[in-house]
Amino acid sequence: MKPKGFTLIELVMVLVLIGIISAFVAPRLGSITSTSAAVFAAKLRSDLRYAQALAMTQTMRYRVYINTAPSPNPGYAVVNDANGNGIWGEAGEVAINPAGGGTLSVALNAGQYAGITVSTPAGGYIEFDSLGGPTGGGAVLTVSPGGSVITITETTGAVN
Repeated sequence: MKPKGFTLIELVMVLVLIGIISAFVAPRLGSITSTSAAVFAAKLRSDLRYAQALAMTQTMRYRVYINTAPSPNPGYAVVNDANGNGIWGEAGEVAINPAGGGTLSVALNAGQYAGITVSTPAGGYIEFDSLGGPTGGGAVLTVSPGGSVITITETTGAVN
């Protein structure tokens, strides 16, 4: 009868392979927040473009408030002033989230966005007019960690 089991050499080889794999995986685990920050930066870029598209298709100004009311602090929200009373983001004036309904409002330092911050633009918001241009000029936002930069071009409103 042949003995069953593993030899010492086989066990050592498995341990060596596990060690080599963990040497490559462990440094990546520390950058999960940086990866989440990059994903958040892409989402913020997309939502800025969405606010711009809403402003052009609905021929009304839309604002993206960042870290200031009516957005979560820290976070952002896409709003309008549909009734024209000068108060932005009242009931019914927050954009619908195209990725699943509900309001387009994102809170930072919670859930999947824990540990992520974004700089606040001058005035606390970016406003797009009905032609898609930013009314207050261009803006540069920085997402940390990772230092992703989002630029809104002054004349065209291009979000890069």
